[in-house]
Amino acid sequence: MNLQTFLKLELKNFLSDKAVIVAIAFLLIAGGYAIFHGKNVIEKQKAIIAQIPEFQAEHFKKQYELNKTELGNFLYYLQHSTIHEPSGWAAFSIGQRDVNPFNVKVTMLTLEGQIYNSEMSNPKNLLYGNFDLAFVIVFLFPLLIVAFCHNLISAEQENGVWNLLRSQPVSIAKIIGIRLLIRFVTVLLLAFSLITAGCVLLNSAFDIRLVYTLLITFSYLAFWFALTAFVVSLQKTSTFNALSLLGAWIFLTILAPALLNLAISTVLPVSESFDVTVKQREGYHTKWDKAKAETMQKFYEIYPEYKSVPIPEDKFSWGWYYAMNFMGDSESANSTESYTQKLQKRDDWTNKFALFLPTVNAQLSFNRLSQNDLQSHLKYLESVRNHHKKVREHFYPFIFSNAKTDDVNWQNVPKHEFDDEASKSKFPFSASTILIIALLLSFWSWGKMRTVLS
Repeated sequence: MNLQTFLKLELKNFLSDKAVIVAIAFLLIAGGYAIFHGKNVIEKQKAIIAQIPEFQAEHFKKQYELNKTELGNFLYYLQHSTIHEPSGWAAFSIGQRDVNPFNVKVTMLTLEGQIYNSEMSNPKNLLYGNFDLAFVIVFLFPLLIVAFCHNLISAEQENGVWNLLRSQPVSIAKIIGIRLLIRFVTVLLLAFSLITAGCVLLNSAFDIRLVYTLLITFSYLAFWFALTAFVVSLQKTSTFNALSLLGAWIFLTILAPALLNLAISTVLPVSESFDVTVKQREGYHTKWDKAKAETMQKFYEIYPEYKSVPIPEDKFSWGWYYAMNFMGDSESANSTESYTQKLQKRDDWTNKFALFLPTVNAQLSFNRLSQNDLQSHLKYLESVRNHHKKVREHFYPFIFSNAKTDDVNWQNVPKHEFDDEASKSKFPFSASTILIIALLLSFWSWGKMRTVLS
């Protein structure tokens, strides 16, 4: 029997196994549901975003009717919407986009408290809470590989046909290699088919991110095949192989991410979001009991152009009020910066440890390509702060000149701008370590297999 004939025979035997067909069908169904679920989550967000202009217009109209003359009071209630639009690949790997705010409404008042009114979770916590295509690839495909490959050698030994197999003109090592190759190609085609179908059904762009996703998927599946080949090469029983590989799956997909998150959270606790809100409120409320001149003096140091505007000490004025709100933000700036820096440090350490954990690495890479990672969220929050600053500075001249509501050209009010498009063309190079680990493990496994089975 030549090598080509043997290859065809092995392929026929593999695909004729009912258990294989059932497993493939299960993955296809799971992948189909993942596509549906991911699309449903993102479509709901898009529907909310599509309604925002209408809600904004209604809100403006209502507040205008109530405050036609007093601009300060109008701005007190007027909300300015900011939006984090989902990318074209958002449904592929949702991350924690369903938890993090994607529509923050800000007013002229203190900012940080408005941001932290929404519960903010770090996407790097790796709480895999969404059944999307990334989940199927990271979690379910390794189980399929284990099911296909755990008994490649042990089954023949346990069935009593090992000696017959050794009598074939093809070496045992090549036979096992062919079987691994058949299974690898089958699993790879299944994964690539789901990703391609996802692109079509999710209306994702066929751009460079598709290439990157396929490369990461290839590397990740190669790692699991390499790990399986190593365990198989030990020539233990099928039960031992299955339990060992399932143990590896539990450790790499559940325990390791959990331990990593616990360790980083312990070393870098993040309580600043609460501290920011407290300090901001303290900085704001204490100024009610202070002389207005004290607050305004600090405000003038930043905005000296309004120093000539008289602020009466004995009565309320909107100029003083909004200056007081700004100083509340200013006094909590250190806590805000500390909070952001700690999140960034968490992200950095997570990425460093992920270099040695292919499961975490793959998930982070998919989140990055979908622009649902921590970096994208922090960029959005920074755009919210920039927008709040533009809105404040746009209205300050009107406030300090005691302008009326109708004196403002509302068409010129700054619009929120956020662009994370530059990220979509960047390959997460940390993912390349998955392939490196897979290759090293493959060479080791193949060398051991050839030695043992020769």
